[in-house]
Amino acid sequence: MIMSYQLVLSERVEEITRDVGENVFFDNLPSDSEVYLFYYPGAMPNKELESKLRDFGNNTGKNLFVNIGRLNDPNFKKIVNNFGVKDFPVIIVTANSRLASHPIEFETAYVKLDSKKVLNSTDLTIDCAQKLFLLFIQEKITEALSQPGIYDRKAVIARLNGVISSVLKGVEFSISLLGGKMEVKWKGG
Repeated sequence: MIMSYQLVLSERVEEITRDVGENVFFDNLPSDSEVYLFYYPGAMPNKELESKLRDFGNNTGKNLFVNIGRLNDPNFKKIVNNFGVKDFPVIIVTANSRLASHPIEFETAYVKLDSKKVLNSTDLTIDCAQKLFLLFIQEKITEALSQPGIYDRKAVIARLNGVISSVLKGVEFSISLLGGKMEVKWKGG
């Protein structure tokens, strides 16, 4: 019997095995990645930034899946609403449930970079993306989410904000919790 798995945010997705995606629809994200970086450039793509993001994804293997998204994703409305996208370009970084989800609550942390000041500088953007990737991989986000005591959403966000601010000194970002968990689930077969 062959078993297959999928990465879902409360919905089914197809399994993909690659490190960088070109307009991979949200439903088709790979299930074997640790961290996910979604880049949506809007109407004016930044070719240099896209190239460096692709290189970053290729260099990290299954530890990071980079998606260079476009506005024609059938789930784009869901992405905009769930991640609070208000402007372009935007980068959203999150991870699988082991690295980005609260251990008890059904929420997943994500970081959004949408500052023109940051995203107009390719080097600064890549530096921020690398630092965020490390925070997830080093389980610093997990530690901030896993503090003992009664669950308090504002306190969790404040802890996450502190962890990220200490690394992205002086850089504008937003941190939030998405309702749901990014997790691998058996889809039958």
